[in-house]
Amino acid sequence: MKYRIDRSQSTPAYIQLYTQIKNDIIDGLYVNGSKLPSKRLLAEEAETSVITVEHSYQILCEEGYIESRQRSGYFVIYKQDD
Repeated sequence: MKYRIDRSQSTPAYIQLYTQIKNDIIDGLYVNGSKLPSKRLLAEEAETSVITVEHSYQILCEEGYIESRQRSGYFVIYKQDD
Protein backbone atom coordinates (compact mmCIF):
# COMPACT_ATOMS: atom_id res chain seq x y z
CA MET A 1 0.00 0.00 0.00
CA LYS A 2 1.05 3.51 -0.55
CA TYR A 3 -0.99 5.51 1.92
CA ARG A 4 1.01 7.96 3.97
CA ILE A 5 0.06 10.72 6.36
CA ASP A 6 2.09 13.91 6.07
CA ARG A 7 2.34 15.17 9.64
CA SER A 8 3.74 18.52 8.48
CA GLN A 9 0.43 19.41 6.80
CA SER A 10 -2.33 21.23 8.64
CA THR A 11 -4.90 18.92 7.01
CA PRO A 12 -6.16 16.31 9.51
CA ALA A 13 -4.86 12.76 9.03
CA TYR A 14 -8.30 11.29 8.36
CA ILE A 15 -8.93 13.80 5.54
CA GLN A 16 -5.54 13.02 3.97
CA LEU A 17 -6.31 9.31 4.07
CA TYR A 18 -9.86 9.79 2.82
CA THR A 19 -8.60 11.84 -0.14
CA GLN A 20 -5.97 9.27 -1.10
CA ILE A 21 -8.43 6.36 -0.97
CA LYS A 22 -11.14 8.31 -2.83
CA ASN A 23 -8.68 9.20 -5.59
CA ASP A 24 -7.67 5.54 -5.92
CA ILE A 25 -11.33 4.54 -6.22
CA ILE A 26 -12.04 7.21 -8.84
CA ASP A 27 -8.86 6.33 -10.77
CA GLY A 28 -9.94 2.68 -10.90
CA LEU A 29 -7.33 1.16 -8.61
CA TYR A 30 -10.23 -0.23 -6.60
CA VAL A 31 -13.05 -1.29 -8.91
CA ASN A 32 -16.69 -1.78 -8.03
CA GLY A 33 -17.02 -4.77 -5.69
CA SER A 34 -13.39 -4.90 -4.60
CA LYS A 35 -12.55 -5.16 -0.92
CA LEU A 36 -10.59 -2.43 0.81
CA PRO A 37 -7.83 -3.23 3.30
CA SER A 38 -8.93 -3.88 6.87
CA LYS A 39 -8.92 -0.93 9.23
CA ARG A 40 -6.16 -2.48 11.29
CA LEU A 41 -3.92 -3.26 8.32
CA LEU A 42 -4.39 0.18 6.79
CA ALA A 43 -3.70 1.87 10.14
CA GLU A 44 -0.47 -0.07 10.46
CA GLU A 45 0.63 0.75 6.91
CA ALA A 46 -0.25 4.45 7.18
CA GLU A 47 1.26 4.64 10.67
CA THR A 48 -1.91 6.05 12.16
CA SER A 49 -4.69 4.87 14.47
CA VAL A 50 -7.55 2.54 13.63
CA ILE A 51 -9.92 5.36 14.62
CA THR A 52 -8.39 7.60 11.93
CA VAL A 53 -8.96 4.90 9.30
CA GLU A 54 -12.47 4.29 10.61
CA HIS A 55 -13.27 7.99 10.27
CA SER A 56 -11.95 8.04 6.68
CA TYR A 57 -13.98 4.95 5.77
CA GLN A 58 -17.09 6.47 7.36
CA ILE A 59 -16.86 9.56 5.15
CA LEU A 60 -16.39 7.36 2.07
CA CYS A 61 -19.51 5.42 3.10
CA GLU A 62 -21.52 8.60 3.57
CA GLU A 63 -20.48 9.86 0.14
CA GLY A 64 -21.39 6.57 -1.57
CA TYR A 65 -17.94 5.35 -2.54
CA ILE A 66 -17.87 2.30 -0.29
CA GLU A 67 -20.14 0.28 1.95
CA SER A 68 -19.57 -1.63 5.15
CA ARG A 69 -20.60 -5.27 5.23
CA GLN A 70 -20.90 -6.66 8.70
CA ARG A 71 -18.08 -9.08 9.53
CA SER A 72 -16.77 -8.84 5.98
CA GLY A 73 -15.17 -5.41 5.73
CA TYR A 74 -15.50 -2.47 3.38
CA PHE A 75 -16.30 -2.82 -0.31
CA VAL A 76 -16.28 -0.36 -3.20
CA ILE A 77 -19.73 0.48 -4.57
CA TYR A 78 -18.63 3.37 -6.81
CA LYS A 79 -19.09 2.90 -10.53
CA GLN A 80 -17.33 5.01 -13.13
CA ASP A 81 -20.69 5.64 -14.81
CA ASP A 82 -22.13 7.28 -11.68
